[in-house]
Amino acid sequence: MVIEKGKPLSKVKISGGGRCNVTNGHCADKMILAEHYPRGNKEFRGSFFSMHGPWDTISWFSDHGVELKTEDDGRVFPVSDSSSSVIDCLLFELKIIGVLLQTGKSVTNVSTTVGGKYIIKIEKRTSDPIEYVEADYLLIASGSSRQWIFLWSQGYTLATQLGHSIVDPVPSLFTFKIEDAQLAELAGVTFPKVKAKLKLENVQRQIPQLTQVGPMLITHWGLSGPVILRLSAWGARDLFSSAYEGILFVDFIPDLHLENAKSILFQHKDQFAKQKALNSFPPDFGLVKRFWKYILEREHISGDILWASVSNNSIISVVSLLKQCSFGVKGKGQFKDEFVTAGGIPLSEISLNTMESRKQPNLFFAGEVLNVDGVTGGFNFQNAWSGGYIAGTTIGKLALDSSSEMEAV
Repeated sequence: MVIEKGKPLSKVKISGGGRCNVTNGHCADKMILAEHYPRGNKEFRGSFFSMHGPWDTISWFSDHGVELKTEDDGRVFPVSDSSSSVIDCLLFELKIIGVLLQTGKSVTNVSTTVGGKYIIKIEKRTSDPIEYVEADYLLIASGSSRQWIFLWSQGYTLATQLGHSIVDPVPSLFTFKIEDAQLAELAGVTFPKVKAKLKLENVQRQIPQLTQVGPMLITHWGLSGPVILRLSAWGARDLFSSAYEGILFVDFIPDLHLENAKSILFQHKDQFAKQKALNSFPPDFGLVKRFWKYILEREHISGDILWASVSNNSIISVVSLLKQCSFGVKGKGQFKDEFVTAGGIPLSEISLNTMESRKQPNLFFAGEVLNVDGVTGGFNFQNAWSGGYIAGTTIGKLALDSSSEMEAV
């Protein structure tokens, strides 16, 4: 029996912009794969992904009629580009296997009997009678809470009832709010590759992952894109402690050394001396005119000035800004309708080989209810598929062994 408070697979439906980023196909090595989990990276270096990794996920969906494709960055989507393909597949399998799906119901309490069974209290509406279900095995895969600061998720409450502790959840995977009116005017401008480093005042220790390289996007409220989302995930707890304020340093030409970039701009000045600074800039920098204007304005250089009149000091300043452009982070923005949290049940309280609780026998957990979260790119779903597979097969084996013992008796 599956008891679902909301609409089944609603998070799958909105993921990946409605396309459902099923997994990531560029991380076959479990050690590399584990590095994409800010919480869980050490624990996942073991057997977790060996038991069910990305290729197992891809094979399972392919074998069950969902044709998949892998994009250049490793993200795996249904060929249909619709999350409905994944949802329909999973719901169809439930029906074929004979799983009873109960929706619109909440599990409000779980207790154990002397015989080790679980008594599950189920409520729907105030006027509806309360139901009680007796179960031999219990798997909690309730995800995290969107209202993390006001209300624990259902799974957290049940876990504490059964003796588990909770690492307080905080937001992960979000964009950065930058209070810069001129930058906001550039909303929609993208950069295929930047190097971004996040510095927080209350964090003195070195965190290598707070420097990331990848695509970036300017939005109406600040900065977004994979490089920003990865920084938000790795810095989730420290950003929370810093009230989401810090300094972001961005290198917009990471493939060019500082001195090489200076030489390129000096050569450009000599070659295009009679052209306006705004209308002519090195193609090697890979910038769009709108952003070039922003850089000039930050250095107080008029776009109408001829290159011949631009001082050498100004050229050095422009290159320095391109290599280390600072932005004041003044909060977090919202990223679509998706929400990931850092926090949950500590991994030390479960066995990753079985997903069984170390506190209670025959109690299992999977997914984001655990203190696990991945960066964007299909990694959060892969954690869910892997944990669910391990928990499900373990429960199946235990039930089969128990049945065999009873038959023998």
